[in-house]
Amino acid sequence: MAQRLAFLHFLPAFEAVARLGSVRAAAAELNLSPSAISLQLRKLSDLSGMALFEKSGRNLALTRSGANFAESVAICLSQLSQAATAARDVERAQQTASLAVSLPTALGVAWLSGAIVDYAESRNIPNLVINEAISADQVDWDANDVAIVYDNPPFPGKHWRLLSQVRLRTVCSPILFPRLDLQHRDRKLNGITLLHEDDGEEWAKWAVAARVSLQGSGRVRVDSVAQAIASAVQGHGIALVSNVLTMNYLAEGRLIQPFLTSINAAHEYYILCREERAEEPLIQSLIERILDYSRPNRS
Repeated sequence: MAQRLAFLHFLPAFEAVARLGSVRAAAAELNLSPSAISLQLRKLSDLSGMALFEKSGRNLALTRSGANFAESVAICLSQLSQAATAARDVERAQQTASLAVSLPTALGVAWLSGAIVDYAESRNIPNLVINEAISADQVDWDANDVAIVYDNPPFPGKHWRLLSQVRLRTVCSPILFPRLDLQHRDRKLNGITLLHEDDGEEWAKWAVAARVSLQGSGRVRVDSVAQAIASAVQGHGIALVSNVLTMNYLAEGRLIQPFLTSINAAHEYYILCREERAEEPLIQSLIERILDYSRPNRS
């Protein structure tokens, strides 16, 4: 069978010449040289045992056998094209059966993991993977379709949308509130543990803006802002974090904001995907759903 079908490689050239009536036109369409097209036609004629063309002035005309063969070839190539399209559709459908999203740990714990799960369920995506990364350079793009990062652009090779600007505010458990000295003219956090994930620079900036002394305060540095929030909820200190991470705790009354002063964070939250995938319907739909979830007036 393989020997009998050895001419299959030459069928596109034959179909183009049969349709256009010109070797030169077929060569231009297939991005080949006219001599390459002529060589393929000779090999096809030799292997099939048919005289396919005859001279008609400067052009070629199909013989009767060639015309019958051309009709069959056109049908076969059309069917192959349709089969390839159907196979690609199946492959795309299989791809949408899975989704991998990278999130900063604290944002995922606060609310975003639940939003991603809701989205996957609404789209009947049976295989969802939620990975963890904070900054863009930590994201494994071989393992993730979309990433939410706490970082600043530019992000080379990526399409990005701003998810949320970040303002840092103090939060603590209501049980800690009576210990805060808010009435005294020289406000202090003396004896209150400060929870932070950096070297303390953000707390220092906040203290200047709020005109609050941090002298005498204990300090606990944690690896993740999620740990700072958890400790604040448990009444073990006061954390300086974003409303994006604490809005549910604040709504439930598990955390309060003892001071009105806020400062800009060093970074913001962005949604990223690879540039070449930005137009994929699933990617666009997921990004819009996440943006909708993040709006302050969402239900």
